Amino acid sequence: MNINIFSLITLCSSYLFAISIAISGEGPLPKFTFKGIALEGKNLTFAPTGELERASIIKMDGRIANPLGKYYLYYSPHKHAGIGLAYSDSIEGPWTEYRDNPLIEAAAIPDIRWFEETGRFHIWGHRKNSQTEMWTSPDGIHFNYHSVSITAKNIGTRNATYTRTYEYPLEQFGSKYIMLYSGFFEQRGIRCVWLAHSKNGTNWTQLRTPLVEPIEGEGNDLYCPSLLQWQGRKFIVYADHSGYRGGLLKYVEIDNRFTPVGDGGERYVLIDPVPDSPVGNRYRGGEFHREGETIFLYSGASEKPRLIIYATATAVTGEADDEPK
Repeated sequence: MNINIFSLITLCSSYLFAISIAISGEGPLPKFTFKGIALEGKNLTFAPTGELERASIIKMDGRIANPLGKYYLYYSPHKHAGIGLAYSDSIEGPWTEYRDNPLIEAAAIPDIRWFEETGRFHIWGHRKNSQTEMWTSPDGIHFNYHSVSITAKNIGTRNATYTRTYEYPLEQFGSKYIMLYSGFFEQRGIRCVWLAHSKNGTNWTQLRTPLVEPIEGEGNDLYCPSLLQWQGRKFIVYADHSGYRGGLLKYVEIDNRFTPVGDGGERYVLIDPVPDSPVGNRYRGGEFHREGETIFLYSGASEKPRLIIYATATAVTGEADDEPK
C-alpha cells in the first residue's frame, strides 16, 4: 500500500524562544526542515503495536538484481514485535509495504548496511534490551541469524541498543567499522552514547568510557545516536529527553579519533520540533542520506502515535560526506 507525504508545517515563533536558552546558537551544520510523514502505523498491515520507532534506509542500486525499489526502508516499533520492510523508487517516497512482513520476528530497531567483503546485507537489532544482535541476507529480504554483537554487561549498563554502524577506520585500534549505541549507566543514573569498533563488522570491542554524556537540560538521557560527517568534521547526532523518551535532535562535534567528549563540547539543535504538527515535541534519533545537493534525515517522531518522518537540508556540492548506504 502507498503512504502519502504530508505537507510542510511552519514552526511557531513561541517555541523557538522556548528552546533558545538551551542551545549555543547557530551551529556548524545546516538546519533541517520538516517535510512530512514517511510511514504511519495506521496505514500499514504490519504494525503490531500501532507505533513506529525506527527507520533504516539503504540504496539498492547495483547490489541485487531486480530489487523491489531503488530504496529499502526497514522499520519497527519500540517493542520487540518484528522488523518490517517498505520500498520506493524515491528516497522521498511514497513507500510501499512489503507483502510478507515481518522479515525478522520478535526483533526491533533495525540498522541495515551492505558489506562489500561478504556481498551481503547486515542488519542489527535487538530481541532484548541487554544486547544487540546481527542477521545477514543475500537479498535484503531473507535474513539468517548470525551472532550477538554487543552486550550491556561488557560495559556495566542496563542496555546496549539503538545502534548505528559505519565504515570508519580508527587507526589507534586498527579497526574498520564503528558502532554507536545507547546505554543507561545505572551507577550514575544517566543514558550515554557509547562506541564499539570492529575489524570485520562481526566481532566488536566495546569501549568502557562513554563517548558522549548528557548535559544540564537534556533530561539525563541521550537516545539513538548517529554520525553525520560534514566538511571533513565529525558530529554525533542524538535525541535528548526533553520530550517523551526523546525530544530535541541535537549534535556535538568530536575529533577524527573519536576521543570521548563526556559532558563537554558545544551542543546544538539540528532540527526544531514542530509542535502543531505530527512531530509534536519529540524526535527520536536520525539517519542521513545525501542525494545531489539535498541531505535527507529520517527520524522517529511524535508520541501518540509514534511515526517515521523525514526532513531535508541543502548542501552545496562537496560539502557533505554522507551518501546513501
